[in-house]
Amino acid sequence: MDRKDETMNLEAIKAMLNDVPDGDEFDLDSIIAEVESGTPAQARRVTRPEASPQAHVQVPKMPEAEPRKAVPTQKAPSAPRTAPKNRAPRKAEPEEQIPDLTAFEEAEQEERAARIAAREAKAAARHEKAAAKAAVRQAKREAKLSAKQAADAEGGLEDIPERPGASKPTAAISSKRAARGAKMTRKEARAARIAAEQAEEEEEIQLRDPAQAQRAFKRRAQGLSVRSIIVLILAVAATYLSLAPSFDVLPLPVALDVLENPTIGIGVLLLLQFIALFVGIDVFGMGFYNLLHGMPDRASLVSFAILAALLHGASIIVFDNQSGVQIPYLAVSILLLYAAMREERGRFAARARAYQAICSAEQPAAIYSHYDAEDDACRAVKGPLHAEKAFLVEMERSDTVDRFSMIYVPVALAASIVFALLASVGRGEPIRFFWAFSAVLSVSAPLGLICAFGASYKNVSRRLLASGAAIAGARQANLLRGTEEVVLTENDLFPSGSISLESLQNMGRLSDDKVLACAAALSDAAGLELGRVLTDATRERYGVTLAARNVQQVEGGLAGEIGTSRVVLGTAALMVKMGIRIPSGQGEQVCSYLVVDNALAGVLTLRYQPTKHTYRAMRMMRRMHMNAVLAVRDFNISPAMIEAEFDLRRGFADQPDPASVARLLNPDYSNGDAPAAILTREGAGAFLQVLRYADKLAGAVRSALTLGAFAGICGMLIVAYLVSQNAADALPVMNILLYLLLWYIPVLIITQQTH
Repeated sequence: MDRKDETMNLEAIKAMLNDVPDGDEFDLDSIIAEVESGTPAQARRVTRPEASPQAHVQVPKMPEAEPRKAVPTQKAPSAPRTAPKNRAPRKAEPEEQIPDLTAFEEAEQEERAARIAAREAKAAARHEKAAAKAAVRQAKREAKLSAKQAADAEGGLEDIPERPGASKPTAAISSKRAARGAKMTRKEARAARIAAEQAEEEEEIQLRDPAQAQRAFKRRAQGLSVRSIIVLILAVAATYLSLAPSFDVLPLPVALDVLENPTIGIGVLLLLQFIALFVGIDVFGMGFYNLLHGMPDRASLVSFAILAALLHGASIIVFDNQSGVQIPYLAVSILLLYAAMREERGRFAARARAYQAICSAEQPAAIYSHYDAEDDACRAVKGPLHAEKAFLVEMERSDTVDRFSMIYVPVALAASIVFALLASVGRGEPIRFFWAFSAVLSVSAPLGLICAFGASYKNVSRRLLASGAAIAGARQANLLRGTEEVVLTENDLFPSGSISLESLQNMGRLSDDKVLACAAALSDAAGLELGRVLTDATRERYGVTLAARNVQQVEGGLAGEIGTSRVVLGTAALMVKMGIRIPSGQGEQVCSYLVVDNALAGVLTLRYQPTKHTYRAMRMMRRMHMNAVLAVRDFNISPAMIEAEFDLRRGFADQPDPASVARLLNPDYSNGDAPAAILTREGAGAFLQVLRYADKLAGAVRSALTLGAFAGICGMLIVAYLVSQNAADALPVMNILLYLLLWYIPVLIITQQTH
């Protein structure tokens, strides 16, 4: 007691303590004697903290509370808790020095929650920044759209026929609006041009039966392969007869020497040419047939070059002492025929493999080049084959080389005739026309131009057939090459067998099999691959599978009802938002947290293991400078996780909002687009393999056509000038062959890149 209380009535204190039972624990006489003797109050035994029911509640708040002031005359009721009579007095210990484990645990939980909150704040800042950028882009798109609508309202939008089944963004694009000068984006104009071209060509397409076409094209390719070897032998023989008279080291009978005996020598060359024509009559005749039906192709140039060489050889025999070369270009024309036959052989072999892929799959998936008007992006999308014959229609469309030939071949033929007339009739020597026409036509169809497509298409189709895929042609490959983003789902990134359950940490509320059953019920009801993995784990533990109701996808997880309980399965970020305390020490592992009735029930540690083919595919997509759009519903898959798992650069992957994900996963997302390729296997490996070889095929064909056209135009100009100058010494058969072979070398190297 305090010294102020010395004057207190001791008799009143004794009367107040009369209610305490008089036993060995209390001695009122000793208490009174202690008070009368003036013993300091701190010598008495204090109350133990564990005896007070409020000690544990007040201790954690002690560090934040203000220092307690001394309260006089209020410690008298604690007198009944004094030490027993026979026990020595014990010095009181300060109440703040007693350790409390609960306070330390709460402090650790608060510190961990603070760290998680900081990480979530950074993530929220990043999301806000991305949302701001998306809002700016959306505002720009809306401004462009309003400008287009205003232009349409002023000029009056003319209707164009829509393709059956065309998507709304594609059908809304008008090519006439582009012709009037209305503002259109480059990607929108490209989509409009492709839609218009496809609508024009569909009326003239006749479909083939895939099984019959496969057998027919395979037989045709085998026949052309054998016959082309015979034509090559004839070309070598004709080349020897043409070059031997100019080289003394090459043995040649005098009877076959063109210079010494032109009638017999040229007659033998003409005989070799007629044999080659008989062997490759289908290619020779098809060139004239296509030209007469308004569809000139590269074989038309070859057919005219053969005809011009035959006329030139006959003119040398008929007209004596005419100016120009004395040896006709029959060896060159036979070589051109061989190149045309090899081109047709490669094309038929590739198409046979494409039809084989069609026949081998019952329900193949299709790969589309889709223009998304909302995001203004061209995307490669894998989806169902909307129309059964849609890919067959794409197989029969005119290809890139066919469309190029319809422009180049008439121009080359017209230029050859004009140059030949100017070099002959214009110079007053009409007999020189046969030499001029044959010389100009021989270089107008370079080997690189003739072999621009077949070999590359054959190499690509062979590799794609091994991957269970097929591409319709170079035109469709060019469509896929123009895409900048690839839409990937969780099955593409982590196919069946790549997700596994590592461990389960039970929090004691439910048994292990119940925790797994609840998590499996939620994820399986959402249609995730994770649900199958957890369901298999539940059955391995002989657990009972459950059914979830009212399953909803929330940001970072799933929520639903199982029985009478409200169950949530999600990430750590979702747990922090819900205010659920989670254990620490998870590190870089992928964890899913199960909450049952607002209490943490278990922590599932998962392993997302990338497969070898998927890893290579993602690295391949990085080299192709294409970005990934993650249309995933699995809450554990995020752009940061994909970039870390596959060692990719930051910003490689993008994950849209849940509404956009649902739009991307809609089977009708690519409805109206023409399928560029078909696919019979799941996973990103086969998907990206198609995009890779489509890029190779489109690049090889474009490069070969560019080099071939440049070589043909330059060759025609040079030869026309030399013929007009009557420079016969500069245009022998050897020079023409060297010119063609030199320009074919880069095309051959480019073609080898498609293996």
